[in-house]
Amino acid sequence: MSSGNRAEQAQRDMTLLSLYVHIPFCHRRCPYCSFYHERHSRDGEKTFVDAVVDEARRTLDSIPGVARLDTVYFGGGTPSVLAESSWSRILKIVDEYVSETEKTEFTCELNPEDVSEELLDYLSGAGVNRISLGIQSMDEVAQKVLARCPPETNRRAAKLVKDRFSNVSLDILLGVPNRRIGSLVSTLDELLASPPAHFSVYCLEPGGDVGERVERFFDAVDAGRSAEEYLLVCDRLETAGYRHYEVSNFALPCKESRHNLVYWEGGDYVGLGPGAHSYLLGKRFSNPPSLELYLARAGGQLEVGRVYDNATPAELEVERVMLGLRTDRGVAVKSLHCPDGEISAILKGGLGVVHEGRLRLTARGFLVLNEVVLRVAR
Repeated sequence: MSSGNRAEQAQRDMTLLSLYVHIPFCHRRCPYCSFYHERHSRDGEKTFVDAVVDEARRTLDSIPGVARLDTVYFGGGTPSVLAESSWSRILKIVDEYVSETEKTEFTCELNPEDVSEELLDYLSGAGVNRISLGIQSMDEVAQKVLARCPPETNRRAAKLVKDRFSNVSLDILLGVPNRRIGSLVSTLDELLASPPAHFSVYCLEPGGDVGERVERFFDAVDAGRSAEEYLLVCDRLETAGYRHYEVSNFALPCKESRHNLVYWEGGDYVGLGPGAHSYLLGKRFSNPPSLELYLARAGGQLEVGRVYDNATPAELEVERVMLGLRTDRGVAVKSLHCPDGEISAILKGGLGVVHEGRLRLTARGFLVLNEVVLRVAR
């Protein structure tokens, strides 16, 4: 076989996928957060890094063909709590699997109070090329309600990040209890004065087994005002030139999150760390959201401790429709097995439009996504 043919065969045998690494540590617990995390300690960090390096090696080596990473995403928790030595150990493994034919999108979530010139220079030198910064709000009172850093810390962090990275995403939270909508308007005005490449915008709402502490926080959240703020943000960002390409995400041209698009478009991805989910070669599995259990399985067999999701055909159909409708690509009308009257009612109610044979939801439709999915996924 010629060298050219061998290269072509290697390319065909390559499994291109995305990697998510869940860093389960935070300095403190935010009152609204339902993501799995633990209080950070240096001893806990070292033990975790040992385990995640082991899981990365065993998982990626087990994939048929040659695994190559098209996107990498470090989330949490708070990835920015890690020491440089911990980053180096994890990134050494990740770097072995980075795609050699395409430029890997490499995202890292940061908390503003952790941002420093030294950290950003290190991450940039290590290959990170996209930063997701948890701004949440530029209103001082709102930040106190959320138990987040002062706006001045946000300003400093955003400037440092933008000075070093061209692909920056800012997180904003809507529906902060006891704040007027003017607080959000001021936040948008300030952030759009030096526009980032991307915004992720989330309505405060409880989800899953959030616990009593989080439930108490959400007792004060006004769902109606959250919806009003969502529609305002959609209008402001679209007017400013951002593409509303997914329920919670807005991007300037060509700045969509490639990593998250893999989730929504049914691509292969592997999740490492406690609570991380994976979809690989048609199988879904996850690690339990427990650092104790995650550490206990370190060094054991790959399958130990993983939970497999054996979805029924009906459940898979609902998921297909849900994933399609949460993006601006929508779903093909002819693929929906529902009465024509349901589609007409959605259009008449201003919840969606049909363009080139595909049903796409409007901003108002995104607000009731789950309801629409149940109406059209039969």
